[in-house]
Amino acid sequence: MSVGDLIPQLEGLSYHPPSSRPLGLGGQNFTHCCLMALNDSLTIRSDGNLSYAATSFVAPGISIGELETAIQHEFPCGATFNNDLSGAPVVQVPYRWCERRCPGWEISHSNVMQQWIGPLVQFIVPSLAFCTNVPRTHKLAIPEIVFKAHPRTLVGLLTYWIRLLGAIVLVTLDTVVWLAICFAFAGPMLLSAVYEYALDRKVLEFMAPPNGKPPNLPMRLRAQLLLAVVVGNIRMATLEREELGGPSRHDSAISSDLEAKVSFRSRRTSRLVHNSVWKKVMVLVDEHEASRAAGRQVIGAVSLPTKLKALLNSQASFGSTVGAPVLFFLGGFIYTVLDSDNNLGDNDTAHALAFGLWWMVIPYLAIISCAMLAANSPSTLDGIVYDGSVTVPTDDYEVSFWKQQLRKAKTYKGIGFVIRKIAGYNPVETAFEGRFRTVKLWKRGLNKREWVREAIREYVTSGDKSISPDQLRNSLTLNRKDCSYVLVGALFAVLAPCVLAFLISYNTPQAGLSCRSLTYLVYAISQVCEMALWTCAARLRIRYGTRWSETNPIVKRVCWWGQVFVGFFSIFAAVGGTSMQLLGVYRSCACKVPATFWPYLSDPNAYIVLSDNTAADIEAAQRWWTVVGSTAVGVVGFVCALAWWHQRRLRKVFREEADKLDGDDVTNALPIQGPTW
Repeated sequence: MSVGDLIPQLEGLSYHPPSSRPLGLGGQNFTHCCLMALNDSLTIRSDGNLSYAATSFVAPGISIGELETAIQHEFPCGATFNNDLSGAPVVQVPYRWCERRCPGWEISHSNVMQQWIGPLVQFIVPSLAFCTNVPRTHKLAIPEIVFKAHPRTLVGLLTYWIRLLGAIVLVTLDTVVWLAICFAFAGPMLLSAVYEYALDRKVLEFMAPPNGKPPNLPMRLRAQLLLAVVVGNIRMATLEREELGGPSRHDSAISSDLEAKVSFRSRRTSRLVHNSVWKKVMVLVDEHEASRAAGRQVIGAVSLPTKLKALLNSQASFGSTVGAPVLFFLGGFIYTVLDSDNNLGDNDTAHALAFGLWWMVIPYLAIISCAMLAANSPSTLDGIVYDGSVTVPTDDYEVSFWKQQLRKAKTYKGIGFVIRKIAGYNPVETAFEGRFRTVKLWKRGLNKREWVREAIREYVTSGDKSISPDQLRNSLTLNRKDCSYVLVGALFAVLAPCVLAFLISYNTPQAGLSCRSLTYLVYAISQVCEMALWTCAARLRIRYGTRWSETNPIVKRVCWWGQVFVGFFSIFAAVGGTSMQLLGVYRSCACKVPATFWPYLSDPNAYIVLSDNTAADIEAAQRWWTVVGSTAVGVVGFVCALAWWHQRRLRKVFREEADKLDGDDVTNALPIQGPTW
């Protein structure tokens, strides 16, 4: 007689996993490991009854009678919640036994919803929709040949589906890659977005103080500040023509050319980069001043307040872009939290819930991105501002680090030959057509700051005394209190989801720091480091001004290589952690034991619980799942409502200030200059 004769679940038990997949590729099965451990723990006495073997893996304190009774109602291997809070008996093995008998990892099963299908559909797919609302400058280019097929001919009909499939694959790949970028670099993105949001509030509350008398500002400055609010995400180019000592603008932005044309000593290095983009946009103000000075409104001309409000309204409605998606996302998440009560003690459900909490970083990013007043697309500005048509030279922009390295690589024979051969093929294109170009989200805060500073500089050079330059600068500069709010807001949006996810995974038995909770910890630390490096680089960019792209101090190299180093861990945690969670790589012996025992894997306390739905699992689920899940839902909903309310308030202030421009005089305005291209 064998143990299998008394316990049907152990009958015919093999020492090999049921899957034919290699163990290193996910072929392990830990329910089968639990069966082997239980089988090794039992033996048959001479009287034909069950007894514990000399080495038993059943938790101490459980008699053989209690085990037999429990087996009849709730078999420990593969047990599910049946409303019995006492749970299934605990079967635990030392790490070395697991390593020897159950190597490899267990791939996610398609019929177990919470292992990969649930997290994928409930959290990642909605995040794909959220990330489309995050401003971007480039996207994956789809070749024009894809759209040239016509299903009216035989050849067109045959190639139509191939082209359609190719377009779908490229669009899907582009969206997934952008989602990965948003998730891996959410920290700097959120910090820059919150900075821009705070700067919008600073400018508008300076022009229309909630409590107090509005400052006496000339119309031109008021209009420039309003334009900075709604078009501050438009990228500025390299140098304005006056700095080059001639009427014609430079035709190159290569560092060597700039050094030859403008020396560091002769250049006004206190000014950051700006160019004719500022002059083009300020034509709106010039035209308004001209019509006001003439004392008449040009028939058929659109007024400046109308243009400003059109630029403001070009930003899509907060409710339609992110409010409604957040509502549906939270509705699905609430259902997940409530439905989890039917699976109390299930390890996969616990970690799927933690995974969803972690991915709430993306909704936070989308909420803050949509709360800003500047439109993501420059198309409206293209239609309002005269760009000089084809007679205007192409704007030159500050050369990025990668383009500098590419130009340097072209000087080498072998690499340069390859680069010249593939010249003209560009798999990446700008996200928006038109003359004006937007900046990346992690640069938008600094870029809008430069638009505001440029308005201040022009006011100072005008000689106007309506308000002192120092008072103007101080009023439009974020002070320490403002910066602390920016830092706290950005850190909260990044760390709150990580902390909530960490709490679930850390307290899921076997409680302690392990693979999943360590992933959330590494991600949080990497995001904080990225934000610190972004702050350092921002201060350096302000300090060096126009010399930023041409100088290479040690601190700049430290910041850049620091971002590369930290970025690796961030990508590994975000992309690698997500992939390993969905595939099931974390279901392995090493990830089932707390990290504190990794240096001491032979310690008797380094054990692994192989049974499911134990009393400890059920208790942890009751204590953490509903509380943490409800907290996450409430916080996201509150942040979304708060962002919507503040954006509506600032939009109202903006419209009121724009309408006031029709009543301002122009006596203190700068001399009107026509646009020079």
